[in-house]
Amino acid sequence: CDETRVQILKEPDRDPTSQSWMWVQASGPPDRKVVLFDYTSSRAQEVPLRLLESYRGYVMTDDYAGYNALALQPGVERLACMAHVRRKFVEAKKVQPQGKTGRADVALASINKLYGIERELKDVSDEQRYIGRQEKSLPELAKLKAWMEKTQPQVTSQSALGKAVNYLANNWTRLERYIEAG
Repeated sequence: CDETRVQILKEPDRDPTSQSWMWVQASGPPDRKVVLFDYTSSRAQEVPLRLLESYRGYVMTDDYAGYNALALQPGVERLACMAHVRRKFVEAKKVQPQGKTGRADVALASINKLYGIERELKDVSDEQRYIGRQEKSLPELAKLKAWMEKTQPQVTSQSALGKAVNYLANNWTRLERYIEAG
């Protein structure tokens, strides 16, 4: 589940500069994906609670606190989205000296390896995906975690790299949980 800010210019009873939100949900088996869009004028936690009212299972989100109440629902397991982590490191890479390999590159290389593993496992059974994640993703996640734990005390929290590393650290438990299932 993810929400994106949208601006509607001519909406009844609303100022054209007011913010609205498009909520996106994706699910389903690999051969029959379903993507749902829901427009709201709110970003409040009540929205994901309503959208996923009867859902039970894994929900992958960003770090937005509006999803916290959803994670408290019986049978809902909240995961964190690696794409949001990756985006933070892409931003950190932009402020690295040109032509030099830096710490953001190390994180991005590890994340890209994890993405590559997921591409390899895309069309296999859930059981094979689970085994593949245990055999391939788990060691790569361990390397990324070790790098994170070493790097975090060495960077200033207000730098782009520090923000990326802290985002990774703050979401680590929910990030690594995707390997629990196929």
